[in-house]
Amino acid sequence: NKVSQIQHPGVIESVSENRVQVRIRSHSACGTCRAKSQCGMTESADKVVDVEDESASRYTPGQEVTVFLDTALGFKALFLGYIMPFLIMLVALFSVILSTGNEALGALASIVLLPLYYFLLYRRRRVLRRTFRFRLQ
Repeated sequence: NKVSQIQHPGVIESVSENRVQVRIRSHSACGTCRAKSQCGMTESADKVVDVEDESASRYTPGQEVTVFLDTALGFKALFLGYIMPFLIMLVALFSVILSTGNEALGALASIVLLPLYYFLLYRRRRVLRRTFRFRLQ
């Protein structure tokens, strides 16, 4: 069902045994705005994603493809990447402030916990790679 999938056009960068690297261009929501050329706020960036595909040999570098990801996994990525760190910062900030009364210590604790959280995500990257499976078409 295409409604429950996120899709992005991309170009194949490289092909190995069972893996295809695809460069996708992310566009901001400003893409359809009439004033985007005057605004300077438009944002687009290339991202390279690894796609495990048993039939990787049928693809060639430079070939245009569409990369798919289930919408539910997109929301999970949003939660892990943005919402969870925000909640960790808030909980740390208010917990330390309420327990010690020291706002500076609360701010420091929330800032110190953030890199630790992202380090833990990095350490679990193999598990996350198995969870976030991209598909090609």
